Amino acid sequence: MRSCMWPLYLLAAAAAATTKTTADAAASRPAAAAANGTTALSAVTRTGSTLLVDGKPWKAVGPNVYWLGLDENVVPPAGDPYDPASKSSYPTKGRVTDVLATVKALGGTIIRSHTLGISLGNPLSVMPTPGVVNEAAFASIDWAVYQAGQYGIRLMVPLIDNFDYYHGGKYTFLRWAGLNLTQNADANNPEIQQFYTNATILAAFKEYVTKVATHRNPYTGRTYAEDPTIFAYETGNELLGPVWGDMDCPADWVADIARFVKGLAPQKLLVDGTYGVNQTHLAIEEVDIFSDHYYPVDTTKLQADLELVEAAGKAYFAGEYSWVGPDDAGTNNMTAFFDIIEKSAVAVGDAFWSLFGRNLPGCSSFVDHSDGFTLQCGNPANSEYTNSRIQLIRKHFIAMSQGAQIPSDEDLPTVPCPAPAL
Repeated sequence: MRSCMWPLYLLAAAAAATTKTTADAAASRPAAAAANGTTALSAVTRTGSTLLVDGKPWKAVGPNVYWLGLDENVVPPAGDPYDPASKSSYPTKGRVTDVLATVKALGGTIIRSHTLGISLGNPLSVMPTPGVVNEAAFASIDWAVYQAGQYGIRLMVPLIDNFDYYHGGKYTFLRWAGLNLTQNADANNPEIQQFYTNATILAAFKEYVTKVATHRNPYTGRTYAEDPTIFAYETGNELLGPVWGDMDCPADWVADIARFVKGLAPQKLLVDGTYGVNQTHLAIEEVDIFSDHYYPVDTTKLQADLELVEAAGKAYFAGEYSWVGPDDAGTNNMTAFFDIIEKSAVAVGDAFWSLFGRNLPGCSSFVDHSDGFTLQCGNPANSEYTNSRIQLIRKHFIAMSQGAQIPSDEDLPTVPCPAPAL
């Protein structure tokens, strides 16, 4: 099996693309794009448990690509912005277009990306210190949102992280409020709940969300709240409290944030970012989609989640799942996991963890990440097993997004390098 031909419509786009480099081609685009302020994408809506685009059922399938706005995996050339303390840098435009082209070639329709919405607490962040906005940090986000729209890939964007990562999260707000907490030392400290209950922290979080959602993208002329490329905001990533369980994310906080986000961006869908389906949240009117994560995939857990969400008349999205590890004959079987999602009346999609691409501007190396779940389509070093897993994911994406089946032995797509900036 060849490792990760582009679909014909993308080959045509590549042939029509300018011969300039991605960076050169992009340099003249913001003003022109802002002048027309249009995008080819329509808004995604929900009726009951079904997502719709232009009145037709639509599925959200793709990868997690958490680093589109701010990265932790690449040390940039000397002189480029870099924060050694958090290992943060901005991804190159070439890396962004490369991964978008890969998702398109695999049959995906969406990307879930944390750093398009979570960017706090370090010098390269959108909000490096309380209330202070770093406009330069929006440049990589603007490009990612713009190019996603051009490629026809929609975005799901979490707004806060449960964990103390390089891009910030709830611990950032807790520390800004004077609570000297870190994830490593205080994961079970009851004071963590102040993120949800402290009025000052809640106001600061809402101020941050407002700054993000109302930022106007110079490439499109639209705010993120207005742009249907971002089809959904998620209250957060894997939100929990001091006890490992979804009950520590209070229903009243979810309802308040959901109403607030819907007020800012009324055409966006709202995803409950609690880690797991919390039954006390199912009646929240403003929540459109409930979600859970699977490490490893677990068909029993998935079935239970789907039953809860179906009873509530809402939609379900498997927000993260592990693609590594052999299938077994029991519950940890990715083929069976996909089969359940494809046949479910309420499952609107899923996103594997996680996709990385080539280290542009070079085409000969791939970016690695240390968590053991790095998927690289087209890496010559991929094993036959890895490529078989990528093909299984691709078959699932196409079955969901196009209602079509492809042969198991069909060649994986090859994405040109550099991928064209559209």
